[in-house]
This record gives sequence, structure tokens and C-alpha cells, in this order.
Amino acid sequence: MSLIAYLGLGSNLGDRFANLLAAASAIDDHPDIKVRRMATVLETDPVGVTGHGSYFNTVLEIETTCTAEQLMQACLEVERDRGRSRPDDGACLPRQLDVDILLLGDQVLETPGVQVPHPRMHERAFVLVPMVELAPDVEHPVRGMTMEQLLQAEIQLHGPVSDRCAILTPGSLLDDGPMSGPAGLPAS
Repeated sequence: MSLIAYLGLGSNLGDRFANLLAAASAIDDHPDIKVRRMATVLETDPVGVTGHGSYFNTVLEIETTCTAEQLMQACLEVERDRGRSRPDDGACLPRQLDVDILLLGDQVLETPGVQVPHPRMHERAFVLVPMVELAPDVEHPVRGMTMEQLLQAEIQLHGPVSDRCAILTPGSLLDDGPMSGPAGLPAS
């Protein structure tokens, strides 16, 4: 049975944009995964860590016949193929690529290797903005709120998204200047 799932992609080392595109291509090459759409790429300040450069983030909407465990293994393989190693101590290091399962249909799963939905997705504008672009009415299977509602709640807690995220535009990829502009959402 085929499910619609959402994967979060992030990169803050090397050619961040190329890293995201290569990851999307590698994921689409998997025999049991088809990338349906890719959200706009955002540039974001790191969340919950210090000493990291800014990240490029996006979300992929995929169709898959994989189980949660199989999908996690595919994501980890794509990360490893692009130079990501995960330290045994769980330290959060800068990375060429991070691939997270955000949602897998309406499944709820918590095992030592896989948590679906992603346990912190509702706290992260860099996940919610692309999720709203792709699937504003998709409901979080635990929180019972749509992606649009989760984003509005996140904005209430943390302030305007445009203070934390910027949409990448073609010109912004050519210079090392500041982030390119607002995240496209009205400030509350």
C-alpha cells in the first residue's frame, strides 16, 4: 500500500543547495519512493545549537511503499552517501545533509530508531513553512491540528517567521550577502 509522506531536508556545509537537490534525486532513485513535490528552499538560522552556519531547509512530499523502518534506513543511507556521520554520543554537528521523516501518512510510531511524526516538527518554522506550502490542510496525527494551525501557533510563540527564515531567490544563491527576504507569511 502506498502512503504519502513528508521528509525534511537540511544542509549547512558545502554547497547547501546542491546538497538538497542531490538528496532529493537520490531519494527519488529509491525503487520504493517517488518524490512528488519539493517545497521552496529556506535559509534559516540554526535552532537549538551554537557554532553552526545557517542552514538551507526544505520539505519533500513523497509517495512510498516503505515501512517507517525501511524509510528511515533509506534516509540514513542518503545521508551517509553524502558524507554525514552521526556521532555515537548524539552530538549535533554541522552537516552536509540531514534527512528527517516528518510524517508517514497518519502513522504514529515511537521506537528506538524511528519516531513518526517527527517529535519537534511543530516547534520549527523551517519545517512548518514548507509543510504549509505543500500541505496546509494535512493534520498532525498526534496534535490534531493542521500544518497551517501549527505554523500559526509557532508564530504566536516565537514571533514573525520573516525574522528567522528567508526564501531563497535565484539572485541570493549568487552572493554571500544577507538572507534574501521575508518567508512569504504575514506577520501576526
